[in-house]
Amino acid sequence: MTGGAVVWWEIETPDPAGAQAFYGDLFGWTFRRAFEGSDLGRDYWIITSSGGETLGGLQSGAHRPQAGARLYVQVDDLEQTIEAALGRGATLERGRTFLGSDDFWFANLLDPQGVSFGLWTSAPA
Repeated sequence: MTGGAVVWWEIETPDPAGAQAFYGDLFGWTFRRAFEGSDLGRDYWIITSSGGETLGGLQSGAHRPQAGARLYVQVDDLEQTIEAALGRGATLERGRTFLGSDDFWFANLLDPQGVSFGLWTSAPA
């Protein structure tokens, strides 16, 4: 096995429309329906950044309502993004946390559907 970089991630949620509205509004992500007619047995969307980069996937998690994935999203202003997320219905799990050995800060939140996600920045406090 080589590497160790994340090459794909997915958000699994019982409320795909709510997740799309939340992340689309917060980060400017768009969602394109994918794999229609496949044997997945659930709905699936490809997530694209506001700059057009493919980021990951979002799938209907009605078959596993407790499922989810933590993803870390790089942001320029951690506090501003935390406030923006809270204003859109997110819940703060862990506030701004500094990891001095790696020189970055992160925070963990739950989106309005209960999926855990993280914010990351290397910008100074």
